[in-house]
Amino acid sequence: MHSIRALVKAGSRFAVSQPRLAIHRPLTPTAAKLFTRFNSTEASPPSPPPPSPPTSTKTTANDLANSTTTDPNTTEPVTASVLPEGLKISKLDLGPPVFDSINIGKLDYNKPRANVRLEIWHLFVSSVWRLRRDVARRPKRSVLIWLLMNVQTSEELDMVEQLHIEWRMQMAPLSQATTQAWAEACIRLNRPDLFVMMMLDRWKYRHLPIPYNLARFIKFLGNRSAESVAQANQTEDAEKKKALETKGEGLLDDAFRLFALYPYYDIPYDAAAYGALVEACCAVNTEEAWRRALVASEEALAIETQEPMITREALEALETRSKERQESEMAERYKTLAADPKFPAGFKKEATFNKQGDVAPHPKTK
Repeated sequence: MHSIRALVKAGSRFAVSQPRLAIHRPLTPTAAKLFTRFNSTEASPPSPPPPSPPTSTKTTANDLANSTTTDPNTTEPVTASVLPEGLKISKLDLGPPVFDSINIGKLDYNKPRANVRLEIWHLFVSSVWRLRRDVARRPKRSVLIWLLMNVQTSEELDMVEQLHIEWRMQMAPLSQATTQAWAEACIRLNRPDLFVMMMLDRWKYRHLPIPYNLARFIKFLGNRSAESVAQANQTEDAEKKKALETKGEGLLDDAFRLFALYPYYDIPYDAAAYGALVEACCAVNTEEAWRRALVASEEALAIETQEPMITREALEALETRSKERQESEMAERYKTLAADPKFPAGFKKEATFNKQGDVAPHPKTK
């Protein structure tokens, strides 16, 4: 079993214990360790050690995502991508330089889209070609995860979404680890709309979420909604203010949509699910969001199960907001509940995947 440290902040990366590969930046050693886990069992020749980093500061996923710049004379980001040895494209993997995909359209191997790095584009086009039914050499199952770990622009992420659809239509293997990588990529590049859209269409994308994916993303949506509401409160432009408020409301609605998807994916509700939803509402803290927080928390507290159905963090958030609203009795009640040791501290921050990329059992609350 191999442990992947799940996201704690937007932009964190997976981490697993695997032999290091000779990969240059922006692919970090931890990212290299991940995709090798899902590579085929073909042996790769030994590679020379990676060059020493130019500085002693640690490069994070956020740094990589924020540092990408674009040369004014080209549509390709300056930061290059170096494919790992196991995913380098051989002559046997190349199709014609230009071909038509039924679902994507015309693809030119030598003409990448705007804000898509050339080598990333080559891997994408090669993979689309190799997914054709009349091509014998199929792309490795690690391709999707490696791309998701290394995309740096929204355009690259949209490109991977097209590849995912082709992948699904050709019945290529997808796993819970793939959905984990999607959740992290959408958080890192601030694309909640894409993840929610994919989760709402189970047949088209065949995502396999685990409780951690959904609970983590619900909190992420709450934080993004709170940011939009805060920006709306600071602007004096009526039109811009209305647009930001509408955006914030939509993001919170998406959090409730994800919460409603638990039964759709045969995932039981737990304390992490209700806790994430309540925390999302408390983060937004509008009148409507506060009403929703109270409804969700009372529903969770009323459910009679062996394990509590709300987290300690959610109760503490309710206590804080009650104090701000000068609801002393309500605040005291939530304070007493939060002090009860039976309420879990929150959901685990890592998941364990097997060779097939599936997690068992599902991460549970502490």
